[in-house]
Amino acid sequence: MLKLLRSSTKECVAGSDTVAVAYSGGVDSAVIEKVAREFTRTICYTCAVRGSHDHGRASICAAESGVELQMITLDREMLVGLVSKACSVLRSNDPLRVAYTIPVLCVIEASEHDVVLVGSGADELFGGYAKYLESTDLSAAIADDIKKMQVENAMLRNYAKSIGKRMDAPFVSNELMSFAKGLPISRKLGQGERKIILREVARILGVLSYDAPKKAAQYSSGVMKEMKKMAKEQDKELREWILGIGAESRRIP
Repeated sequence: MLKLLRSSTKECVAGSDTVAVAYSGGVDSAVIEKVAREFTRTICYTCAVRGSHDHGRASICAAESGVELQMITLDREMLVGLVSKACSVLRSNDPLRVAYTIPVLCVIEASEHDVVLVGSGADELFGGYAKYLESTDLSAAIADDIKKMQVENAMLRNYAKSIGKRMDAPFVSNELMSFAKGLPISRKLGQGERKIILREVARILGVLSYDAPKKAAQYSSGVMKEMKKMAKEQDKELREWILGIGAESRRIP
């Protein structure tokens, strides 16, 4: 797997002196950064609400790993703008989709570099979601999630292209997807463990967060919590609040 990931990442960064990495300090983004650093200079970007898990942990992980990090601290004005942007890019008002897209969308916009690498696909390909441990039809659940991930990645890539950038997801190369499809489930998850093979790769690479528990981006970044708080302050359900932001942005000339 590591050989395939190196090949995919090398292709993603080819011709770039420096690339941005959407970074949380978790195993997915840390592995991408570590491999990309073999071929080019990397600068990591973390987008998070002050006081959130990622806001604190990413800085610690970056310092421990010798990673160059730029922290983007989300205030409310920035968050409202990103909610509106995420709705437009995804063509959706679904709170969950909007929330977990915002950290990556923020990095795409804020990065000073033309290429942005993301860890998308690792959870779907290698059994990262807790729900998989309880699934009665795991193969179908994974296949469905992979399709959704590919659609959302395409939308984000199109947006990045529209502002003169390129978003790449090294885990989602054809070769790695084929490899993952052929893996036995026992190499992905079991006995309470998830992303088993990816964590083994992370350990080989010396990634310090190889055994860090999975934390969904919408929660670890503090985005979902802050969105709910702002909606509550306006006495609205979260979806209603998001719809209101979309409607307001459409009224701005």
